[in-house]
Amino acid sequence: MKKKRSFKRVIMHSFIGYTIGIAVTLLVLELLFGLFTLDNGMNFSELASSPLTEGTRGLQITLSVCWNLITAAVYLIGIILFGRRISRKIMEPVKKMEEGFRAVTAGHLNTSLDFETETEFGEMRDAFNFMVRKLKESEEKRMIMEKERMELFSHIAHDLKTPMTTISGYAGALANGIVEEPDKQREYHLAIKAKSSQMNQLIEQLLSYSKLGMQEYQMNFVQVDLAELLRISCAALFGEIESRQMILELDLPDKPIFCRVDSLETNRAIGNLLTNAIRHNPAGSRLFVGITEESGCTKIQVADNGETIPEDRIKRLFEPFVSGSTSRSSNSGTGLGLAIVKKVMEHHFGDVVVLDAPTPYTKMFVLRFPKVL
Repeated sequence: MKKKRSFKRVIMHSFIGYTIGIAVTLLVLELLFGLFTLDNGMNFSELASSPLTEGTRGLQITLSVCWNLITAAVYLIGIILFGRRISRKIMEPVKKMEEGFRAVTAGHLNTSLDFETETEFGEMRDAFNFMVRKLKESEEKRMIMEKERMELFSHIAHDLKTPMTTISGYAGALANGIVEEPDKQREYHLAIKAKSSQMNQLIEQLLSYSKLGMQEYQMNFVQVDLAELLRISCAALFGEIESRQMILELDLPDKPIFCRVDSLETNRAIGNLLTNAIRHNPAGSRLFVGITEESGCTKIQVADNGETIPEDRIKRLFEPFVSGSTSRSSNSGTGLGLAIVKKVMEHHFGDVVVLDAPTPYTKMFVLRFPKVL
């Protein structure tokens, strides 16, 4: 690979080369002038330095003027050639970079500069290409985020439309006196309450997801006993577990397992996993909640023996409004629970994964917390 020269060395080499060239040119011209004067019975050196005499005055003045003009011309030509060479070395990469900037400004983010030049301009070329790659990556991310945002709005509109339609229809029926039976009125009131609660849950989940997506949002990290936090989370949902006649198996140690986490957001993540396991599995299913310590991380496991998640859906499982089942309905939840879990774990510099679970369970969600934050 040819070693690239610095622009400073190019200037120095060019300057030295042109200086030597000028000196050699003047030396050759002086020799030619010397031969000319010898042919005329005179020595050029003596003629140039001797006092003016009547016989040589005119010739000496003429030769001196010619020599000075030729010397000036040689220097001028040398300077011009030197300037043109340096200008070409500068302007060619500058022109190519200018064309590149114009192309990027016009939105052509596939632009790439590829020209041979000295080290300094080579570094500028590489910096330009790196900048364009970053701009392209940023634009691609922006387009993906814009698409996700539009999908998010579409899903929100869809999930809000159904309960709002139900509330509007039931409220209209009650307001117009269409429903007169007390039992029927109570049924309508309960339906309105349930649909309102569903809408509130969606809005709360959406606010949580948006908050966790903001870069300026800061977690409140403190030392927390994760085993005790799991007990509290399970106790909060025990009534719902019992009402669905589910069997809950706990594998929690008696000793505390401390980890530096945000207790509020971690409790939210655990609660979302438990809620999903309760609501997306048939009544009478088995649930498992455990915690283990490994080198470098603490793991929380939430498993169940419900239907397995299709392989093609696992990759998108933690995106907003994507569920593990092949279909979503307004009764299946907000569709933001697992997306919030992922955001919470990202803020904790950990992750959440779905694994195959040991018998009798079919799938297991694992929250992995690094021990040092």
